Amino acid sequence: MQRLGWACLYGAVLAAVWVALAWWNDATFHFAPLLVGAVVPLGVALAGRPPLLPHLVAAAGAGTLLALATTLGLALTGHLAGPSLLPAGGAAAEAVVFSLAGGVIGLVLGMARRAGK
Repeated sequence: MQRLGWACLYGAVLAAVWVALAWWNDATFHFAPLLVGAVVPLGVALAGRPPLLPHLVAAAGAGTLLALATTLGLALTGHLAGPSLLPAGGAAAEAVVFSLAGGVIGLVLGMARRAGK
């Protein structure tokens, strides 16, 4: 399960970049939570042999939790503001939806990698 550790590190670096950009810039980074949520399962799926399904599900959960934790931190500090691409809710609601979508997309793409052994 060493792949999960590396993939989480990639996700944490991407989340740190998102936090840094949000901290010093007033722009809304709409797709950052999607990328953070998806990079962990994709990192596990693309490293070496196709992973077992439980490892892939754990990676998708880890990526989603990382994106949601980053969203929570930015929302609590007031650095998650601006317009939303969703018809209802603000930037925080959008980030939650995109975090969940990122985890699901990463899981589906990882499963496609497993199927293409």
